[in-house]
Amino acid sequence: MGMMNMSLRAERDHPLFIRDCFSKIHNNLNLLFPVVMAALLLVRVNQVQAQAGIELENVRAEVEYGVGVTFLAGIKASIPIQQASIVIFNDTEGVTYAQPIQIDPQGRAEYRFDVRQNPLRPFSTLSWYYEFTLADGTTIQSDAYDVRYDDNRFTWQTLESGTIVVHWYDGDAEFGEAAMDVAQVGLQSIGRIVPIDLTQPVDVFIYASKDDLRATLETGGESWVAGQAHPALGVVTAVVTPGAGQVISMEQRIPHEIMHVMLYRSVAEGYNNVPVWLREGVATLAEINPSSDYDLALMDAVSQNRLIPLSDLCASFPAADGEAFLAYAESRSFTDYLLRTYGEARLLGLASAYADGLDCESGPERTFGVPLSQLEQDWRESALGQNSPAAPLQDALPYLVLLCLILLIPLIAVLSTIRKKGNPHGPETFVRK
Repeated sequence: MGMMNMSLRAERDHPLFIRDCFSKIHNNLNLLFPVVMAALLLVRVNQVQAQAGIELENVRAEVEYGVGVTFLAGIKASIPIQQASIVIFNDTEGVTYAQPIQIDPQGRAEYRFDVRQNPLRPFSTLSWYYEFTLADGTTIQSDAYDVRYDDNRFTWQTLESGTIVVHWYDGDAEFGEAAMDVAQVGLQSIGRIVPIDLTQPVDVFIYASKDDLRATLETGGESWVAGQAHPALGVVTAVVTPGAGQVISMEQRIPHEIMHVMLYRSVAEGYNNVPVWLREGVATLAEINPSSDYDLALMDAVSQNRLIPLSDLCASFPAADGEAFLAYAESRSFTDYLLRTYGEARLLGLASAYADGLDCESGPERTFGVPLSQLEQDWRESALGQNSPAAPLQDALPYLVLLCLILLIPLIAVLSTIRKKGNPHGPETFVRK
């Protein structure tokens, strides 16, 4: 026992033991420091609020989609308030609105933000806070709050899986599960072309009809639109009517729109500079069950020599239904040609080149060494057989057939006449003896 005590004392006196003790004390202080500072900060905040004499209660925002957002708060002040205002910040557009507000005798403040006068993008976020000037000249700013301008015309059902959130209002639970399954499979399809980034949520809102969807469209609301992406917001919308064909619609539309979000997250703020033909090209390639009409529309346009030049599809697509569908078909075929020829890494490099600010014609020159016009010519020859040596013959084939018929019929008549003159008794029968 005495030897053990001596050993323990010797160990305690050892420099390494002393250093270890100091190290443990230092580590414990490091752990306690944030807690202590947070407590002190909380005390300080409470003291500031108490000194300011302002207390906010029941702060909230009520959304009426298509009409406006109403901001409400209960305000208690121990010192008379000389002036009050609300500051609203549109996070999506980077626009700030500051308006004076009135506080009634019961301490209630209400401000109505009219989206008909101040257009607000669907599903965007509004942040707001209050500013007060007290009778003694003190200026106080409240905490900030936020609300998302969701389409609340419907009673949405919601299903979450990780950061993928599916919303629908028409259809049962199995409908929502089917949509979630398609979204997950769609991510696998998307991942073959661009990286998957799910660090932020992706909300999928499914509408039962195009009429219901139209109120959320940022464009003119063309009749053929069956979905739209809000890439910066991480929100996509799609029309899927519950019923026998719902899975096919899901497989075409949900991955298509999610691809826009993933492409945005790959190229960030330069997304809007990426040509429409490339954005829609990769989106159509992400579709799990693409429409067979893409190829039919493309071949029909080739045969009639009415392909839309890709330079016309850089900024926008045609508004007319048929021309718009052809634009999608061309974009899909051309992007697929680039993907097969150069691979996904260089295709993403092309998107990045455009995102960096290069124009539609010169973007491919930095990535592939050839301008867009040359790539288009190569695609037409290689993928569509247009402008190849056999193309003129293919175009002239119907006329050649007609010419042959015109020449052949008189020739047959002449031969028939000659045979009749050579054998006036009619045909002979050859009999082997």
